[in-house]
Amino acid sequence: MTVRIKIVPLLAVTFALASCEVASTSAKESDDIAHSGPAMNFHRISSKLATGGHFTGDGIAELKDQGVSLVIDIRDKPPEDQEQRLEAAGIRYINVPVVWKAPVLEDFETFARYMSENRDEHIFVQCQANYRASAMTYAYRVAKDGVPETEAREDLDAIWTPEGTWKTYIDDILKTR
Repeated sequence: MTVRIKIVPLLAVTFALASCEVASTSAKESDDIAHSGPAMNFHRISSKLATGGHFTGDGIAELKDQGVSLVIDIRDKPPEDQEQRLEAAGIRYINVPVVWKAPVLEDFETFARYMSENRDEHIFVQCQANYRASAMTYAYRVAKDGVPETEAREDLDAIWTPEGTWKTYIDDILKTR
C-alpha cells in the first residue's frame, strides 16, 4: 500500500506535466496558424477573394505575388503608411472605417458598394485580426452576392464565430437583404 501512495502522486505530476506540454504545443500551433500567410488569420475564400488581419512578415509582397489588386481595409484606424505601402506595390487601397465596438448598417452598405464595384478584381479584405473582415465578407456574400448561407458560413467559422454586437450586426444585415 505504501508503494501505491508514492506512485499515485508521481503519476499525477507526470500527467500534469504532459498536459502542460500538450497545451503549450497546441497554443504554439494555433499561434503559428494565426500568423502564417501574408496576414494574421489569412483565409483564402476563392481565387479572387481572401480575408485577413494585419500584415505579417513580407505580407504585401506575398499578396502582390498572389495577384491581389485591391485591399479593402475596414479598420477605423489603419496604419498611417498603409495606403502608400500598398500603392508602392501596385495594389489599390480603399478604407471603409468600421468601429469594432459600434458597427452600423451604413458601414456595410459602403463596404458592399465597393465589393460590387470591384467584383472583377482580386480583393483582400483586411482588418486587425480578420474578425471584422471575415464577418463583413460573410454578410456581403450572403446578402448581396447570392452565396448560400451554409457555404459562406464555413469561411466565417474558419476564422471565428461572431457573438454579441457582431452577431446582432450580421443578423440585422441579413434581415434587410
